[in-house]
Amino acid sequence: MTGTGGNGDGPFDDEDIADSGKGPEARPGEEWCGPADDLVEVADALFEECEEDVACIAELLDGMDEDLRWELLDSTLLNAWQVFFYFFRQVPDTLTRERLELEPAVAASSGILLEEFDLLELLFIVKNRRGFIGVSDGEHLLAHYEGAQAMAEARSYAGRYV
Repeated sequence: MTGTGGNGDGPFDDEDIADSGKGPEARPGEEWCGPADDLVEVADALFEECEEDVACIAELLDGMDEDLRWELLDSTLLNAWQVFFYFFRQVPDTLTRERLELEPAVAASSGILLEEFDLLELLFIVKNRRGFIGVSDGEHLLAHYEGAQAMAEARSYAGRYV
């Protein structure tokens, strides 16, 4: 077998791979940096410009290339509060905001608990580049809303069953 490496029967042994440890070849005097490093630089510039101002962050995100914006919105570089504000442009109550601040943006893809209504939960969810407020019974998503009134509509729906 040619090219299998690692087991001594090809042109590469485990030792060859372990000794290289450099990834792609860098030009002499330059460090290799990948796309993740570029994304970190963009996030750092965003935070340097806006600090903790979520309205400023949302505005700068609006002006970015769509693919770059979505890389950030679905990463660990932003928190879920910043993404929530990006979609809904509103400030929730303090407890909800604190819950969102503790979660990375990427957690919204599986749903982040915002509030509980008796046996129902309000969740912040990001799917297919759209932000939703979902109402769940803990097992199934019963309803979901998007847009500026999403939170009010989800609360109204959940309130009918309390």
